[in-house]
Amino acid sequence: MKKDSLIKALKEEVKRSNPITFPIYVDSFTNLWQYEFGSLDDLPPEVERLISYRIMELGLMDDDEI
Repeated sequence: MKKDSLIKALKEEVKRSNPITFPIYVDSFTNLWQYEFGSLDDLPPEVERLISYRIMELGLMDDDEI
């Protein structure tokens, strides 16, 4: 249940993000995830896709850099 809550919060934050705030949201999420669950090894694929998509959408990286 805790995982679902964290993922939902990330999705909401990412929607409001911009190139400056996006890295802050992702850092906050990954730090909290690591604290709660010990590592990023079990990060759901949907979170990885969401982060990757938003990185490209904000122009922070190109497809070939991810």
